[in-house]
Amino acid sequence: MPIYDQSYRSYDGKARRRFRWCEIVKQELRIQFKARAFVVLLILAMFHFFLRLSQVIAYDVIMSDPNHPLTKILSHVSFIKVNSQMFFDFIRIQIPLVFLVSIYAGCGMVCNDFKDNLMEIYFSKPLNWHDYVAGKVMTLVSIGLAMTAVPALILVVTHNMLAPSLKTLHATWWIPFSIVGFSLVVVVPCAVAVLASSSLLNSQRFAGISVFMILFADMALGTMLREFLHARGYMVLSFPVAVNRVGEIMFRAARPMIDVSWIWSAVIVGAVCAAALWIICAKVRRAEIAA
Repeated sequence: MPIYDQSYRSYDGKARRRFRWCEIVKQELRIQFKARAFVVLLILAMFHFFLRLSQVIAYDVIMSDPNHPLTKILSHVSFIKVNSQMFFDFIRIQIPLVFLVSIYAGCGMVCNDFKDNLMEIYFSKPLNWHDYVAGKVMTLVSIGLAMTAVPALILVVTHNMLAPSLKTLHATWWIPFSIVGFSLVVVVPCAVAVLASSSLLNSQRFAGISVFMILFADMALGTMLREFLHARGYMVLSFPVAVNRVGEIMFRAARPMIDVSWIWSAVIVGAVCAAALWIICAKVRRAEIAA
């Protein structure tokens, strides 16, 4: 009879059957928040939010007092007004920071896993390629929404609390839906495009450079076609312009940048997302089969 047991201790935990991709999200966020540059970029994004919050508070407090000396002045200054255009401008100005954060956080998410042979570890767990792709995409989407939709919704709630009336509610009840919709239009393409580049290339640095090069080439193509063919409508081929056009429709902008049907812009945004997502899924699925 042996005096000790040489067997391994059995696993006492339970396999998670639903939302297994949440574990990947937790792990990626834990890694990102350890990076100082990532935290600095998030703080820069919050500066714009606090400026807009100060604008909302100042505007609502002053406009609530009809005898205030600045009331008549603010009523004629368009850029200081708290309306749908202000919320649209807030998200639109956040786009460059969302793009930079997505590149910084996402360019190494897939290629580094291949480089460090982590795919075998991921798929040795009760995870499949659906969970892996969903976890990586949702990580970048959640970061992007934290910089766009969440602060914009806080601004809407603050505006309704400082100016509580049926008039304010009637003017803003639809804005939260536009905020969430436009934020997804901004964030999702950034997330899947960066992850697609990370899937195709073996270097985090080259993945980031390639995203910048493709974006600049796309913007240059739209500008060249506009100049050569003397038609502003071709600017919709520039992806940032297409995203902006969808936002103009969602926020009912009075002066659109280009006079083109929003459907073409939505088709371009959807095609880019579908192509990038297909690249990610194809690459990760092959890795799962190999593992």
